Amino acid sequence: MRHNIKLESDSSFKEAVSLLRNDKLVGLKTETVYGVACDPSSILAIKKVYELKNRPKFNPLIIHVNSIQQAEKIAFINEDSRLVMEEFWPGPITLILPKKKNLLVHDFAVSGLETIAVRHPESTFINKIITKLEKPLAAPSANESGYISPTDAEHVFDSFGKKIDLVINSGRAKYGLESTILDMTSKPYEIKRFGVIDTNLIKNKLGKKIKIFYPKKNKIFKPNSPGQMLKHYAPKTPLKININSPNSDDAFLNFGSEIITFHKPTLNLSKSSNLNEAAFNLFFFLRKLDKYNKKRIVVAPIPNNGIGKTINERLQRASS
Repeated sequence: MRHNIKLESDSSFKEAVSLLRNDKLVGLKTETVYGVACDPSSILAIKKVYELKNRPKFNPLIIHVNSIQQAEKIAFINEDSRLVMEEFWPGPITLILPKKKNLLVHDFAVSGLETIAVRHPESTFINKIITKLEKPLAAPSANESGYISPTDAEHVFDSFGKKIDLVINSGRAKYGLESTILDMTSKPYEIKRFGVIDTNLIKNKLGKKIKIFYPKKNKIFKPNSPGQMLKHYAPKTPLKININSPNSDDAFLNFGSEIITFHKPTLNLSKSSNLNEAAFNLFFFLRKLDKYNKKRIVVAPIPNNGIGKTINERLQRASS
């Protein structure tokens, strides 16, 4: 029996709050992927997250808030960052901002940096927890560091089993891809991770140039947010992209209706070539194909427009 997985309910809400108040870890669904949540003011809880995920200590955590007002308690907000928050929050965008000295977020949660990555998720359940706790939550993705991100409660259990104190089963994540990360600590502002919200929407809102960050091989740096490591989102099976014809010992991740194949195993991200559907299925299907333990997972070409850019970025990282 999986006693640490419970459906979203009033009783599981109370249990989650109690556990978080006592330095425990709780798996929670955001609109993007599932996160492993902890109290960011507790060094004990933060250490548990890093150990559970086997996460490098230099890789800071995203801090989740329930309002712009709460964000103001932990970060300096300028006119541009307020514009982005008012347009896209609650929603799948994380802002890197100058950090305020405060007791709500321990320095260890941000890897000792002078900056902090902040986001306001859509989830009513998470926002209720934050309101009840009267403090933000740290919540990196609920998977082993570098592995495929989790989009349902079973993925969290697959990664951590009973090592995580509680997982709230709220169904599959709405988007299936992580938040866009926008670094607003220097100009021009910089996209540090492609995500659900398209860069052009942000440019149009701000009316300013935005740079794009691309991780480079053999370059040592100290990241100021998640999503900057070259190798990430990767299955245990070697992954190759832009493949039109799988080999006999491959698992195939297809897209659209142009490539007709009777190869097994094959999963299709979207038979109708819908990129939003493909994004929703990406991590879910990669985890399924990884369980076949084939020689490779090969992926059909994905159009590089709209959220297709984010899908391709994730696949490129996974295949690095």
